[in-house]
Amino acid sequence: MIVRDLDQLCSIYQAPLAPASVVKEVAWITPAYRALIEASPFVALATSGPEGLDCSPRGDGPGFV
Repeated sequence: MIVRDLDQLCSIYQAPLAPASVVKEVAWITPAYRALIEASPFVALATSGPEGLDCSPRGDGPGFV
């Protein structure tokens, strides 16, 4: 199942969304998120297309992302 919007997500989970889950959503990379990304030795790259979903793990030294 692909969840396409908030209404569909809410229909799956009956409990209300926790405030902490909502406040961390931003439309940009915050300084704290940037520091986390820059230090990360691992990333999972996920794509979606007509043939389905694919997620490929990638890893290297911190900062490769």
